[in-house]
Amino acid sequence: MDGTMLVALRSRDEALARPAFLADEARFHPLGQISGQADALRIKSDDGALLFVQAPGRNAWLWVDPGAPEEVRAARIRELAERLDDGGLPGVFGDPGPARTFAEAYSAKWRIAWTERMTLVPYVCRELKQHAAAEGELRRADIADRYTAARFLAGFSRDAYGERVAAFTQLPAADRMIERDELYFWTVRGECVAMANIAHRSARHGRISAVYTRPDARGRGYGGAITAELTRRLLDEGLTPMLYADAGNPGSNRLYRRLGYEPLRPIVEIAFHREWTA
Repeated sequence: MDGTMLVALRSRDEALARPAFLADEARFHPLGQISGQADALRIKSDDGALLFVQAPGRNAWLWVDPGAPEEVRAARIRELAERLDDGGLPGVFGDPGPARTFAEAYSAKWRIAWTERMTLVPYVCRELKQHAAAEGELRRADIADRYTAARFLAGFSRDAYGERVAAFTQLPAADRMIERDELYFWTVRGECVAMANIAHRSARHGRISAVYTRPDARGRGYGGAITAELTRRLLDEGLTPMLYADAGNPGSNRLYRRLGYEPLRPIVEIAFHREWTA
């Protein structure tokens, strides 16, 4: 080893302002958000070549400087895997190469297996090309909408991740989104038909998430309408809107490109499996 150490990543850490990370900030937008959470696991290498954050119970985000020499990147990743003293990490998001290198080292340490669960395409929008054209209007969610939001979040979990969860389990997440005043519905004659959330704003970007249309209301442009309207609002604030799409969902990818979103280099999600042997 070259003496580089892993140290705590602080909220608004100078590592997050370095040119190498800023060039990747949109692709790794949740990393900056999680770095500000006091209860998150936050680690960096003291040379700034590696950043790692994990909110409690959630997948981690791993960024490794793409401009660093390969031997430096591999050494930092191995050091991180050895440093982690909890074998309960559910998964990790990152660039394909570093994420796989980390998965190999981490799974070997804890004698578990891993699989690539999903490839995400990050998108940014610098100019909205198609405005909301569907029937209906945008409405901010309030506390009276918590059960509708929970049902929609359960549907989103099923569609996006293949996970069937009871709607009541999504009430805490629905309440948090509503309390932040960033959860929105597209309504037609007062009926909620689609949902989207502004998950986080950083200094340069605003992230849209949880875009969901009720199954019986699909094919009428409601998902595109609510995404376009939130995109317009973020652009009016001087922010660059961004979002993630499952590479395996051609409909979502076509929609976002039609609205003016441009794809960035993909990110993989890796899941760890403790019920298997490595």
